[in-house]
Amino acid sequence: MAKWREAKFQLARSLAGKLILGFLIIAALEAMVLGAVGFYFLRRAIAINRQLEEISLSLEATRSLSLDLSQVSQPIDEYLLGGGYTPTLDKFRDALSVVKTSLKSCGSAVCHGAAKEPQQMAAVLSPLIADVQEKGTAIFESKKAGQEPIRLRGEVESLATQTQGLMDTMSSALSERVKVLRRESAQIGQRTILLFFFFTFLSLGVTAAVAFAVARHITVPVRDLLHGTRRIMEGDLEHRVEARARDEIGELATSFNAMVRTLKDYKDRIDDYSRSLEEKVRVRTEELKKAQESLLQSEKLASIGLLASGVAHELNNPLTSILMNINLLMEEVRDQANIHTELKRISDDTLRCRRIIDDLRDFSRRHELDIRSSDLNDVVGSTLGLIKHQLELHGIALRQDFSSDLPLMSFDPDRMRQVLMNVFVNAIQAMPRGGSLTVETALREGLVEIAVQDSGAGIPRDIRDKIFDPFFTTKEAGTGLGLSIVYRIMQEHGGRIEVESRTAEEMETGSSGSVGTTIRLYIPLKAVSNQ
Repeated sequence: MAKWREAKFQLARSLAGKLILGFLIIAALEAMVLGAVGFYFLRRAIAINRQLEEISLSLEATRSLSLDLSQVSQPIDEYLLGGGYTPTLDKFRDALSVVKTSLKSCGSAVCHGAAKEPQQMAAVLSPLIADVQEKGTAIFESKKAGQEPIRLRGEVESLATQTQGLMDTMSSALSERVKVLRRESAQIGQRTILLFFFFTFLSLGVTAAVAFAVARHITVPVRDLLHGTRRIMEGDLEHRVEARARDEIGELATSFNAMVRTLKDYKDRIDDYSRSLEEKVRVRTEELKKAQESLLQSEKLASIGLLASGVAHELNNPLTSILMNINLLMEEVRDQANIHTELKRISDDTLRCRRIIDDLRDFSRRHELDIRSSDLNDVVGSTLGLIKHQLELHGIALRQDFSSDLPLMSFDPDRMRQVLMNVFVNAIQAMPRGGSLTVETALREGLVEIAVQDSGAGIPRDIRDKIFDPFFTTKEAGTGLGLSIVYRIMQEHGGRIEVESRTAEEMETGSSGSVGTTIRLYIPLKAVSNQ
């Protein structure tokens, strides 16, 4: 029983159930209205037919009564002409008996149940028949013929004529009633046809209205679904369709919204995965680019180092000879100030060339790293102590922020001091009029970062890619090998170096940050020699 009720409830909620129920209601209303109209007119038609049957019987009774009345005078005439023949009295009595019987039948409800006027006429006829009986009897009771029977015969004839006139009036009334009933029957037929067409068109109109409402109930949600489908095709996964009803259309809208939510979830996941993949590709591309640049730089440094080694070897001996001879000449011309000054200048230039050769020899020589466990903060702090005097001399404020979370690391402390010294000296040289130098250490995902930031003028964009090239320098007295050596040592430790710089011109174009250069050194927690 519960399942049957649930099935009925589901059918009532379903679109098919609503359509069936709606059309059944319309059909039932139409059948009730048409049935009521048909029943009313059928009942009227039956009543009219019944009245016509009764009137037909009345006409027949009237004609019979008229015929019977015409037979009443015949025995009187026979009596008067036959000279008092007694059997004629019996005929007269029999004729009157027949007339009374017919009159009684004609005046009953069976004959005139549909018309009051014939009933009244029948009541009027009774006294006349009684007078005919009385006067006819008087004629038969007279002993001899004479004026009195003839007079009575005239009165009987007058009564018969009067009675016949009433009978004719009764027949006319019945005929008029027949005409009225026939007109009413025709009107009933016309009304039946008119009402049939009226209710037919009314039913068509109601059906059309219901069909329009049903069509709107179906087409509006379907149109919304079509619009929603187009919005989804255009990429708007935030669009939702309103579920207007609790039927198949409503379930379709609910399923559509659920599908859109699922699509949006899938799209969000795909977008997240795509962004993650793009980020991984970007990072990997950057790593490959840096690796390629590092490889090119290593090959460049190796080639230049080989060339520098040969050049240094070839130039070192002549320069040593020149320097010894200049020193001897300076001893001989000590009293000649002008010549001694010129020789001193030549000696200084020769010493400068010798330092360049030493730098070339140091650049070309690959040192064996002395990897040992050390405290990087101590190495950075001790190196800063070596340049403390230069910082004070140039009016540079030092700010240092060393991370206390750094563990002991494996690296070559001496080579790392060489790296830091080159970076610190470059930063000092970038601030000839003073400024600030910030040195920070931090732990970054398996790497230790040393950030050295100066407030100098910054490195122009067009030469940033060249600062690690050997012999590239913007200083008049520099050899251009300092940062190249830094780059090589960082590679030997398995680390890397990054440069961020902004000039005043870049700041004017809307670049964020502040003017200056930041060198970031990244060293693995456990350095691996890449020699």
